[in-house]
Amino acid sequence: MQESGRQSGGRLIERVLPVREGEWGRVALCAACFFFLLFGYFLLRPIREAMGVQRSMGDLRWLFITTCFVSLVVTLVFGGVVSRMDRRRFIALAYRAVMVCLLGFIVARQVLSDELLVYSGYVYYVGLSVVNLFMTSVFWGFMADVWSLSQGKRLFAAIGIGGTIGALLGSNFVWWLAEHIPTWLQIGIAIVAFELAVQCVRVIDRGTRPLQSRVIDASSGEHSDDAPEAIGGKWVDGMRAMVRSPYMLGIGLYITLLAVSNTLIYFTQARLVVDASDELSGRIALFAQLDVWTQLATLLVQLFVTAHLIKRLGIGVALALLPVVTLVGFGALAWVSRMEGIAGWQVFAVFASFNAIHRATRYAVVRPARETLFSVVPSSEKYKAKPIVDVFLYRGGDVAGAGVEQGVAALAWGLMGMAMVAAPLAVLWGGLAFALAMSQQKRADRQDESNEIELKATSTIPGGALGPTGSTI
Repeated sequence: MQESGRQSGGRLIERVLPVREGEWGRVALCAACFFFLLFGYFLLRPIREAMGVQRSMGDLRWLFITTCFVSLVVTLVFGGVVSRMDRRRFIALAYRAVMVCLLGFIVARQVLSDELLVYSGYVYYVGLSVVNLFMTSVFWGFMADVWSLSQGKRLFAAIGIGGTIGALLGSNFVWWLAEHIPTWLQIGIAIVAFELAVQCVRVIDRGTRPLQSRVIDASSGEHSDDAPEAIGGKWVDGMRAMVRSPYMLGIGLYITLLAVSNTLIYFTQARLVVDASDELSGRIALFAQLDVWTQLATLLVQLFVTAHLIKRLGIGVALALLPVVTLVGFGALAWVSRMEGIAGWQVFAVFASFNAIHRATRYAVVRPARETLFSVVPSSEKYKAKPIVDVFLYRGGDVAGAGVEQGVAALAWGLMGMAMVAAPLAVLWGGLAFALAMSQQKRADRQDESNEIELKATSTIPGGALGPTGSTI
């Protein structure tokens, strides 16, 4: 009976988390790394949101434009670092550079005057808006490097659960303690979390280093643990790869449209929260509450929906789900806002539900699906072009979204105007989702054919790398 119960429990776990035997250790490490990244970020995120609206919505729009240009500089500099280092070193360097900047902000908060504190808050806003996408982009590029396409389709949702739990705990931490602990302590805890993520990267890299990158000592015949070679190339390679590849441009357009929709939602949220609370600590707690509900919804979707949806319906459907949610959500908000006698808190409740569903879909379904798109590109594009797509183009979409929102606000169209903008956006966005899925499959098929040809050629060479059964010696 006990054995039968264990087998039933094992089958249930496999249905919820499609992790195969031998993969659990690496999946747990990857999930832990993502946990620490998002736990740290969600300690910092509510502070950023509250500081962004300290003065006016106009200042917030200028912050978006500044963030876009800073993100381009950061991603190009990172491309230069990638050209000279192996992945373990450049990931650690990037994450620790963020930690040093956060330490500088802690010092600034202690010594600056009240007037300068507002501007230091804007610097913090821009900096965190860049590094949050940057750190996440680098993490998922690393995941696309250590897992194959087929594994990514099965496992990226399970790995994402670690990040969701980290985000949930980070949001709860701020929600419960925002009014009881100083800001510098929140930032200090986030720095520790980022360092733990670096240590996870080190262990994952050591355990997944390709066999050909290990050096064999001639005298002992043992493999050394020397780090893999640098990616090589030049700092502009990422920009060149993105411009020359229709596939990368398609991913970039998809992410830009995602950012536009997210920005429209973001400004709607900012307006509602500004109206709801005037105190900085109160705003921090309110933003954190929104994060908590979102992460709970994300966790449920990741556990019970994502892997099965991608497996059964495909990448195209998974990517097209967010455009549908965006259109329906803004339509519902427009309809509710025009009802007679509707109270402000009721509109906020509808928005909170829409926001939670949108972000849960974005984090739990679309993020794992779109990260598999990078599993069929070379390593140089994963680490050089991917941050430009994920960070610069995303922030460019933010700027475009802010311009659209400003135009809707100037015309006084309100939420109905948002719904009118969302309709054509969703059509273009959804069509692009299916086009990307088809292109990904073609690339994967070409890679499989190339690998098969290489395998056959190598297996016919006497004393080659493969034995008579095709297994690695």
